[in-house]
Amino acid sequence: MNNQDNKSNLNFTDEEGFDYKELLSKIISNWYLFVAGILICLLASLLYIKYATPDYKINSKLLIEDDKKSLGGALSSSQSTDFSSLFDLPSNAQNEIDILNSRSLMEKVVRQMNLNITLYRTGRLRKDELFENLPFNITPIFKTDSVTATNYSIEILKSGQIHIENSDNNIDTTIKFGGTLKMREYDLQFSPNPLNESPAGKFKLLVQSVDSKVEELSRNLDVQLSDKQSTSIDIVLKYPVSKKGEVILESLMHDYLKANLEYKVETADSTVAFINRRLVIVQKELSDVEKDFSGFKRENNIADADEQSKALVTSASDYYNQLNTQEIQLLVINDLEKYIKDPANKTIIPSSLTDQDPVFADAIGKYNDLLLERSKLDLSYKEDNPVVKSLDSQIQGVRDNLLKSFEAYKKGLQIVKTGIKDRSSLITDQIKSIPEKERLFLDYSRQQNLKQELYLFLLQRREETMISKTSTISSARIIDDAKSDAEAYKPKKNLIYALGLVAGILLPFGFLFFRDSLNLKIVSKQDIEKNTRIPIVAEIGNNAENTSLVVVENSRTLISEQFRALRTNLQYLIKQNEPQVIMFTSSMSGEGKTFISLNLGSTLALTGKKVVFLELDLRKPKLSLNLGIENVNGFSNYIVSESNDIEPYIKPLFFSENCFLISAGTIPPNPSEILLSEKMEILMETLKKKFDFIIIDSSPVGLVADALILEKFVNLSLYVVRQNYTFKAQLDILNKLVYEEKLKKTYLIVNDIKAQQKGYYGYGYGYGYGYGYGYGYGGYAEPAKKKSLISKLLKR
Repeated sequence: MNNQDNKSNLNFTDEEGFDYKELLSKIISNWYLFVAGILICLLASLLYIKYATPDYKINSKLLIEDDKKSLGGALSSSQSTDFSSLFDLPSNAQNEIDILNSRSLMEKVVRQMNLNITLYRTGRLRKDELFENLPFNITPIFKTDSVTATNYSIEILKSGQIHIENSDNNIDTTIKFGGTLKMREYDLQFSPNPLNESPAGKFKLLVQSVDSKVEELSRNLDVQLSDKQSTSIDIVLKYPVSKKGEVILESLMHDYLKANLEYKVETADSTVAFINRRLVIVQKELSDVEKDFSGFKRENNIADADEQSKALVTSASDYYNQLNTQEIQLLVINDLEKYIKDPANKTIIPSSLTDQDPVFADAIGKYNDLLLERSKLDLSYKEDNPVVKSLDSQIQGVRDNLLKSFEAYKKGLQIVKTGIKDRSSLITDQIKSIPEKERLFLDYSRQQNLKQELYLFLLQRREETMISKTSTISSARIIDDAKSDAEAYKPKKNLIYALGLVAGILLPFGFLFFRDSLNLKIVSKQDIEKNTRIPIVAEIGNNAENTSLVVVENSRTLISEQFRALRTNLQYLIKQNEPQVIMFTSSMSGEGKTFISLNLGSTLALTGKKVVFLELDLRKPKLSLNLGIENVNGFSNYIVSESNDIEPYIKPLFFSENCFLISAGTIPPNPSEILLSEKMEILMETLKKKFDFIIIDSSPVGLVADALILEKFVNLSLYVVRQNYTFKAQLDILNKLVYEEKLKKTYLIVNDIKAQQKGYYGYGYGYGYGYGYGYGYGGYAEPAKKKSLISKLLKR
């Protein structure tokens, strides 16, 4: 592979996608992290389930009865008024849901049960709310509704006294049973519980405002229709103590039923009072009409009219009856409209006077609810109170809407009335010939019938209202009493264990990801592959013996075999039967180029090749130091001498008769200028005649440019990187040098691979190197296979 191939490979993109093998390698090599993560997270899940405060679902069901009744009297089923067209109102069951969700209903329960006072028994990791068999009773006396939520630590001492502590309010006192803790916002009286004769332990007491407790319980209350086709309501309350939750929900339902009955009785009382007032007026009007009518018939003897008149009168009477029906409806609406228009009327509206349609009744009911609430506020607030003003504004808004609806309905009745009058006019034309007395007779008869029917209508409504008032049956009833689920719905064990398992897997992944992200040094083969396309020619393991020379005759250690594999690979990268100059360089000092150059030279010498080491790291020579040879009379001395004879500077090495060394010599002040000397070329030509391999140990190319000066004499450049030592960014130095053709025919050697990180290349660093980009191959691979691989390499 030539330098042009290297150059073309430098600018690359990862087209292979996600590397599943790399992921699997990380999981296998770090299996203990995943096992530990899963065990720890599952243990944490178990502890959470054991010590987390449970929540139970308390269920109940109500049935809302259908109060719709048929209308009698003048407003028959064929002529009944459909008030649902006037108002866009929800169903009766939906109204009851709103009542059950109302704040006022929940507040009543909180005040009845003192739910804003909560006692807990403290444990090691959690506190449990107490309800049954309390160690002592607490009676609160609130001085204001604005209460700051406060926690008290309570301990029952051996002496039988109660120790109360609150660091926020600097409270640390001891009282006896029957004593009172006096605070600015409330007093708490502690008394013994007869059912618990020997209370003991530590407790927590939470005192909070009624409003905050109402809000808390309302958030955990769910009221919904059981089915869209039915009027049954499902009520669900979530609470950490199942028995206490059942009692709270039972109290809520019973308070709702009680309020329902009270509203029914109060509505009936108001309706009866209104009807009685109207009966007095209608009775007087009917008496006056009957008296005038009787006198008229007596004076004019109307009973002697002929049969034709009777027939016409009969036809006219039919229209008069229809007209009477419209008049009755207009009178009822007018009376109600006058009643609402008068601001002085503070009592509720008798909705049953108009129609039994539940939608219209709900509209009137909402107005009545506001009036009832207004009457309650009169007991506690003055007229200028903002709450009263706000409610008055709501009442006025509802009253305006009702008046608009009445106006629209009256217009409809007037239209119907006009139509009836038009048809009646035809009959009137036909009876023009009837004597005036007969027409007067008809007028009196119509007025009498109108008053009679209105009077009977009011009597009927009064009886119905009285019956409803005396009835003890509510419009709603309990189908299922409050009952808690057998097991807590929270915490959900299966979900918690599943989350723990997922967390146990994801946390090690996250740790490995961030560790790799924060690691700036080369750790794995992928780190090299992602930063350069320069091929790897060898991978050298960790030198556990910490000796400079690991390859000697008859050595069979793992690392010595790796150097023999490197020697085999070099046979396919250099020309045979010609002297070869091999230069070793790196990014910085300490990456092991001296160690690798020395052992590669020793490996080559074992094959009978003559090898000379040229120590050209003139700034910091280490080769002679590692061999224990005194660094005198070396390369720098030869360059400055006048003679071209190199023999005095060549030193034989003790470990092989085929290995020789030209040390750096005296460290010069100008190493770069020394390397640029004309005698350098003479030196290289002389050494090529005497040796098969010239191995140059040069300076790190990432620090100085000495190696670039020597590059023109070199047949092969080997760039050494070290695991967990070389920075990933330093590979950019090599990429740039190869791209700019300052280093030609360059290959990588990875040094100091740790044995415990055998996932580094997927195979360990035994006798194989993996094929990476197609440039590395094992030292003991089959010859035919090796030859095939090298052929492919050279073709590239």
